[in-house]
Amino acid sequence: MIAGMDDAAWHEAWLHATPQWVDAMMDDELEYNGWSPMGAGRPASREHLERFRDVLPASVLQLWRRFGFDGFGDGRWWFTDPLQWQPVVDAWLENTEVPFPEQKWWCLSRTAMGDMELWGEVSGPALTITPTLGWIRPNAGNARGMADPVMRERMGCLTLTMAQKDTFEDHDSGQLLVDWAIEHLGLLGPGQVYGLTPAYCFTGKASTSQMGIEDATAHLTFLAQAQEHQLVEDFSDAVSGIAAGIANTTDNGGGGADDQDGDAGTSEADS
Repeated sequence: MIAGMDDAAWHEAWLHATPQWVDAMMDDELEYNGWSPMGAGRPASREHLERFRDVLPASVLQLWRRFGFDGFGDGRWWFTDPLQWQPVVDAWLENTEVPFPEQKWWCLSRTAMGDMELWGEVSGPALTITPTLGWIRPNAGNARGMADPVMRERMGCLTLTMAQKDTFEDHDSGQLLVDWAIEHLGLLGPGQVYGLTPAYCFTGKASTSQMGIEDATAHLTFLAQAQEHQLVEDFSDAVSGIAAGIANTTDNGGGGADDQDGDAGTSEADS
């Protein structure tokens, strides 16, 4: 909730995805996680804001103006400079078929180990890349929302404010690798990631003994070249299918055991 704003005003801010709503969403995310900006990144330049003014939602530019390309939570989550990260995106999408129209894709945010949230100029926040596993996950549900300008603004905000988190654990101790790395290797800079050496695709294992600080572009490009890219399940389609099934059942006046009981009763009456 925005300070000094009642429920009606908050609803109006949400309805139109105002800058105040965008800022409040980010503040809530930081408070929920107990995070703060690192102050390690650089501001978004005037050239960046002008270059992407008609490409990305205003909500994204709003957060760029406020935070620049900074990290949060000791580097667990980063706003990324899409121009700087373009070589990595190209390495992952080159010769990889994705279920969307041909378009330019930009990396807007990433985790400490390099999981990337991509924004397509046509399809919006419709691709997530997990380099450690070689996964590319589409989200057709998000792409469908791009026709609505307000939804586009909201999703721009959520792409940056709903922080993704690395979940890789040490295969012996179960400790989160990122937590161990922050404590034992130190904090990342804007152009760095924590990486496994040898890579997970070669060993199928993840341990603290493999962890190191790597140049982000070099390491993630290497992972793109070292393994097959897997287009994994689109969970948004699965959710849509479940919702459609529920709606269809409701439209047909129920189903399952109740319908069977009703039919049996009719048969008995007829006999």
